[in-house]
This record gives sequence, structure tokens and C-alpha cells, in this order.
Amino acid sequence: MTRKTRNWLITLLILSSPFLFFLGLLFFWNAEPLPPVAPLPNPNGYDALAKAGKAITTDVGDYVEMNEAQLRELVTKNAAALQLLRSGLTNQCRVPLQFSDAYMANHLDELAGFKRLAQFLGAEGRLAAMEGRPTDAAEFYLDAIHLGTEAARGGVVIDQLVGTAIEAIGVAGLQQLVKQLDAESCRDTARTLETLDAQSQSWDAVMQQERGWSRRAYPGMRYELVRIVSRKSLNKAVQKGEERFNKQRMKLRQLMIAFAARAYELDNGKPPATVSDLVPDYLKTVPQDPVTGTNMVLQP
Repeated sequence: MTRKTRNWLITLLILSSPFLFFLGLLFFWNAEPLPPVAPLPNPNGYDALAKAGKAITTDVGDYVEMNEAQLRELVTKNAAALQLLRSGLTNQCRVPLQFSDAYMANHLDELAGFKRLAQFLGAEGRLAAMEGRPTDAAEFYLDAIHLGTEAARGGVVIDQLVGTAIEAIGVAGLQQLVKQLDAESCRDTARTLETLDAQSQSWDAVMQQERGWSRRAYPGMRYELVRIVSRKSLNKAVQKGEERFNKQRMKLRQLMIAFAARAYELDNGKPPATVSDLVPDYLKTVPQDPVTGTNMVLQP
């Protein structure tokens, strides 16, 4: 080999090193084993929830502006949807993911149905409160939170964002009832919130499901290239999603404490001094701040 040829090869190797390194990284990332696809429960309550969303026959988006008569008419027309909802929530639920380009576009209709269903539950709760049935109202709002939890279970980031928005409808309704429920109802509501919170999926689980779906929907090098090209925008969207998720978890846990503290006050004639006073008679454990992991405190 001549010196000129050797120098040319060395130059070519130096110039191609970044590309070879980048290519090696892509192969390395793509070689990471995929998490297994969790089997769907049988029966899958998610199917009943999806049918319930489609069963809403009227516009429910403006339920907060409706008077009592309008709410009653709305509730009566959509009674079948409530039955399907309750049926779905009695079974295990999991989003039936499909790994294709077309899946997400088709899935948006289901997500819109879940939002309508949550608004319908908000209408049910608002009507019950107007009719002087705060315990029934609390049950409808708890159903909305439960719906948000189950509609997102096993899904990807968009499922969790919609689930978080649905939970917010239930939490907002319950916040109006803290002073209206008796001690027993406050205690039951606090315990139900604690159970729902414990059963909800973590943000880490959501992200694992998102990565698994993306790698299966865009196999091979396609996934890695999309991830690199869209890295900045994707990271920003994920960060905002996590912030919304944690903010909603915080609100739910604050509400849990509020109901437990109200039950304590009604039972003992004085408010608790600390959240620890609520354990174990009203809460199993002291709720944790979802960001810092520290014990939460009583709010004014």
C-alpha cells in the first residue's frame, strides 16, 4: 500500500468516524429488549367504557351552564351510558393498544367519548347536588375519577393526559362537597380517593408504555430516527405532561386529606393538628408529595 493510499484511508476513517459512531448508537438503542405486551383482561372493562362514551346521545359540554330541568332531561336521555360505565368499572381495564400508524388517529374518537362520559358524570353530580343529594353527587364525581384512572391504564401519554383531564372533572366537583357531607360519607370518600390514588399507574409506567408502543409502531431504525429528529419537541411535550400529571395527583391527595380532616372534625369536635392524626382511622398512610416524596401537610 502506497503512502498516498494509506493517508487517504486514514482521512476517510477520520471523516466517517462520527457517522459510524452515530450508526453504532442507533443499533445499540434498537437492540434494547422491548418490554412484553401485557395481556388484556377478559372481560376487558375498557370495552364497556368505550361503548358508554359512544352511547352519549346529546351535547354535554355545557352542563355547568344548565339549570336543574335541563340537567334532569340530559341525565334521563343518557341513562344507558351510565349503566355501561358502571359495568365497565366493575372489571379490570386496559387500553387495547394497536401498533400501527393508523391506530392513534382512530383512537382519538374513543378519547373524545371518554371526555363526554366524564362531562355526563359531572352533570349527574351537579344535578344530585341541586336536588339536595350530596352523597349521590360524591358518588358520581368519584366515578369520574375512577373513569380517568381506568381509561388511561396501560395506554400511552395521550391516554394519560385525557385520563388526567377526566379526573380533574371529578376532583373539581368533590371540592364543592367537603362541607356538605356527614362524617361517615367524608370518611368513605377519603378512603375511596386513597384507593383510587394507590391503584393509578405511575408516570414512569406511562413512559415505558409510550416507548414500547413507539418502537413497535415504528420498528427498526425508523423509531430511532424519529426520536432523534423530534427529540426537542417530544421532551417538551413529555415534561408538560408529567407536570400536569403530578399537579393532578397533588390536588387529589389534598382533597383526600380534606375529606379525612372533615370527618375527623365532625367525629371529635375539633380539626386535626397534623395529617398524622388522620392515620390510621381515616387514612391508611400520610399522603406523599408526588414531586418531592415528602409527607403532605394540612392546607388552610
